[in-house]
Amino acid sequence: MLLLGDILRRHAAVRGDKIAYLVGPDRVTYRAFHARSNQLARALARLGVGRSDRVAVIATNRTEYPIIYFAAIKLGAIVVPVNSRFAAAEVATIVGHAEAETFFVAPEFADLVGTLRAEGRLPGVHRFVAIGGGLDALADAEPTDDVATTVDEHDPHVMLYTSGTTGSPKGALLSHRSYWLQAATSHLQLGLGEDDVALSMFPMFHMGGWALPLGMWHTGATVVILPKPEPRAILETIERERVTYFYAIPTVFGALLALPDFDRFDLSSLRLLGGGTAAMTAAQVHRIMERFRCRDMVILYGSTEAGPVSVLRPRDVPRRPETVGRPYLDVDVRLVDETGDEVPPGAVGEIAVRSEFTMQGYWRNPEETARTVRDGWVLTGDLGTFDAEGFLSIVGRRKEVIRSGGESIFPAEIERVLVTHPEIREASVVGIPDPEWGEAVVAAVVLRDGAALTAEEVVAHVRQHLAGYKKPRHVCFLPELPRTAASQQVHKPLLRELVLERIASGA
Repeated sequence: MLLLGDILRRHAAVRGDKIAYLVGPDRVTYRAFHARSNQLARALARLGVGRSDRVAVIATNRTEYPIIYFAAIKLGAIVVPVNSRFAAAEVATIVGHAEAETFFVAPEFADLVGTLRAEGRLPGVHRFVAIGGGLDALADAEPTDDVATTVDEHDPHVMLYTSGTTGSPKGALLSHRSYWLQAATSHLQLGLGEDDVALSMFPMFHMGGWALPLGMWHTGATVVILPKPEPRAILETIERERVTYFYAIPTVFGALLALPDFDRFDLSSLRLLGGGTAAMTAAQVHRIMERFRCRDMVILYGSTEAGPVSVLRPRDVPRRPETVGRPYLDVDVRLVDETGDEVPPGAVGEIAVRSEFTMQGYWRNPEETARTVRDGWVLTGDLGTFDAEGFLSIVGRRKEVIRSGGESIFPAEIERVLVTHPEIREASVVGIPDPEWGEAVVAAVVLRDGAALTAEEVVAHVRQHLAGYKKPRHVCFLPELPRTAASQQVHKPLLRELVLERIASGA
């Protein structure tokens, strides 16, 4: 039986005094982690929380979060991490949709949740627990020994709400077995072991906020959890805690390298870097490895619904850095057309995934589940190609393909070219309605500090590398790109609205 709670039980017995994780000055050993989560699990059980009940949590990354998580899943309950960036109405919607009866609330969200409660907008919640004093009062008197449960490995343990860049949020259900196998696979495939120290900077309402820690805890390693992913704090933490593995998205790497005193930090403890969630150019990858003075880097691809899909291993990064590698062991990947048929070799198709890591479906949403999961295959919405060696490349999102003058244009291809310009820090491409071409390509560009560039120069740069029909017909210079709250990916619908307003106003 593959139960996540057994990970702590095993390490508490074998390496109980080892630090499992730390948040700021707080250092939690495996023994204390297991014992405290047992205490809280017993307290929750006494209050009536049990198998399949939903337990919502709203908090930033803090010491109590992993304890709440494991306490709930040891009982067979389903953890519902609520996006800490959500507005009040969004919080009420998520908690209500999940039908959560227990709600853990960090102090900084007490006023928000208190207002919702007073207005009667959280009618299904029967137990509110204040993280801090309320949690301590609940758990302190309980025994630390294991809780007897009837949890099954196929039971869902977490409900991760995903909105992507379109539509309303959907709660993806992940089982104990799925995440246990993900955790086991990650450290084996990446070569991580019990002596490693990983830095986790992703918010704990996000898949990345749990995928990395669970993988490290599975092997008995230590995780440094950052409360906020501030660039200077990241580098200071790597130096102070002698971090050996650091995973980040391209925008974070860019912010780190932009620090004027980057080179003064001692990052010599790093033996592996990880990147993902957005495509990177060969120049970006090589620059990151060179500046961090780290010999090995991996590029990971996956999603909440599909789990881990592929990995570009260190030995392949130097020659294939613009790909996302090959599928993980025991992960089946195929590329399909709009009818679900597999596309010919070399053709672009939607990435479909079948493995033990995929979600069970969306909570209380059979229509979206049916659209996303077909005959055991999860449709990712990403478009990709396989080359002759089996390396997978992401060319864009299915919903974001631009149809212009009878041609299909993939935004990611243009974005990769744009960011090779030395004056451009970030770029994103969208299509807007055009009476002549059907859709027109618009490039939204964020310049580096002190840079000066004209729209004509941006278009000329693209034209040097790509066919003429792919060049932007409009260029908008922005101070920053709008991003989704959960994954911090570019929010394309908002960006499209923004550039339409800019173009209409002549800005």
